Amino acid sequence: MVSHLSFPTTAFSVVFGISCSNMTEMQWDGHPRTACFIFPEASGHINSSLALSERLAKKGWKVHYLSALVMKECIENTGATFDDERVAAPELCEGGLGYFAAYERLKEEICPGAKAWEGRAHTENLFLLMKLPGTIEWLKSKKPSVVVYCPIWNRIGQVSARVLGIPHVGIVTIAGFGGFHTILASFLEPEGATFDDFKRLYHSSESNQAAIDSLCSEPYNIDCSLFEEGTPLYYFGLEPPFGRTLGKHTLVTTIASLRDRLCDSLEEEDKLYMENGGSQLHYIGPMLGGDGMKRAATHKSAFTEEERKVLIAQSERAHRRRSELHPKKQEDLVGLVKNAKSKGRRIVMVCLGTVVTSDRAAFGWHGTGSGESITGKELVQSVINGVIDGLSPFSDQSIQSSVKADQTDSPLLICACGQQPDALDDIILPPNSIARASVPQVDILRCMDSTDLFVHHGGQNSTMEGGSCGIPMIVCPTFSDQPVNAAKLVKLKVALSIARPTTSGPLAVEAYRAEVAKSVSSIIDQQEEFAAAALELKRNCPRRR
Repeated sequence: MVSHLSFPTTAFSVVFGISCSNMTEMQWDGHPRTACFIFPEASGHINSSLALSERLAKKGWKVHYLSALVMKECIENTGATFDDERVAAPELCEGGLGYFAAYERLKEEICPGAKAWEGRAHTENLFLLMKLPGTIEWLKSKKPSVVVYCPIWNRIGQVSARVLGIPHVGIVTIAGFGGFHTILASFLEPEGATFDDFKRLYHSSESNQAAIDSLCSEPYNIDCSLFEEGTPLYYFGLEPPFGRTLGKHTLVTTIASLRDRLCDSLEEEDKLYMENGGSQLHYIGPMLGGDGMKRAATHKSAFTEEERKVLIAQSERAHRRRSELHPKKQEDLVGLVKNAKSKGRRIVMVCLGTVVTSDRAAFGWHGTGSGESITGKELVQSVINGVIDGLSPFSDQSIQSSVKADQTDSPLLICACGQQPDALDDIILPPNSIARASVPQVDILRCMDSTDLFVHHGGQNSTMEGGSCGIPMIVCPTFSDQPVNAAKLVKLKVALSIARPTTSGPLAVEAYRAEVAKSVSSIIDQQEEFAAAALELKRNCPRRR
């Protein structure tokens, strides 16, 4: 397996290179060594950008972010300045709504009761149009030499940069676009829709066409071809997908051999992107950032009074030191892991991502994904219980104290449970475990090795982070690109995968839990085979800081 890294080979060199050259026909008088980042209220999409921001700031760049307020702390931790996305669209965000909530309100105003795909067809470009004036003014005030953005959630970065003639670079946090239509089908099919259904509505929607007309006329004069093939998430262009939503350079957080392929030949695929989308894709691997870099985690917009009571009750349960979701005292989890490794203990970490533990309707804590299934809560708790079951034969059952557990050779189990107040319902944590709302995943992975185990959801970041650290994995995918990523890891013999149940109820929950426990036992029983495959993947994954 050979990693293809187009020159320039690092995120920093790509950004530095295009900021120093005239990448567009227009002349933009931007400040040198100044970058503007536009990223969403989505942890999996912003985290890779944080590593690049940190690197730029350390090189003396001025970095400015336009993002959601909940991302402020992790953004400023990189040395960047933060601006609330709501300042760029005060009318759209009236009442203090962030972009995601504002979009949902707009959708209900334009097409009340519409399904998700129908709402995208009617309102996505209108949403873009409403954000554009304020985003342009924000960019003018910062005068960057380059714009970095998320092409999937923040196409506004590309469009506003094109209007002003600013060089721009996208960071794609899926493994390329070869599997994109499979992902899109997983959203459309449960709602009884097809690609053609979306395409017809997109081209016939009066609100959508009016928005496109405005975007393509004065004062913006955007090329109409940018809007011919749909919108991010619901992009129906085939040659290649997303081609017209990208900048001239696009960073992809995978290696070429693990990309979702459009063509068997990478050279042929590169040519396809350049000819049809005008973009060069750089497969750079995971962007991890430096030790201790703060990353975005799962979050809740607010806790009700009842939820606060549940949190207090949880903190009074047995093994409080190890199961307090929000510990009051600062702790050194990384130091605890290093200490455990020094004693020869196996580390098992469970992190199932930020979506399934969120409040999102379909794919969050109370949702069942794209169809009938167990809820997000049931899935997370089944995985944690299954891991506990699978580790039980390897744990010292005589230890009843979490303090004494540090002195044994029992595996150390670390669980990131998310912010929900009932995260630990129906879970009895053994003394050799730690449960927190969130954990420093990358820093802990860096302490782990091929004798350990990483249980995750198959998100692009977790997939590449685990792979770059050479750790065997169990993947419990929930939606989107996660089943695709899981299948690739299984094929490489690095991981086992457990599909989300397609039925609901107690029997489905118990069967899923049992499958997780069985997979843990299998990984441990076949440790040498999984370890060898994990180390091979590590050798082929550059670790970007």
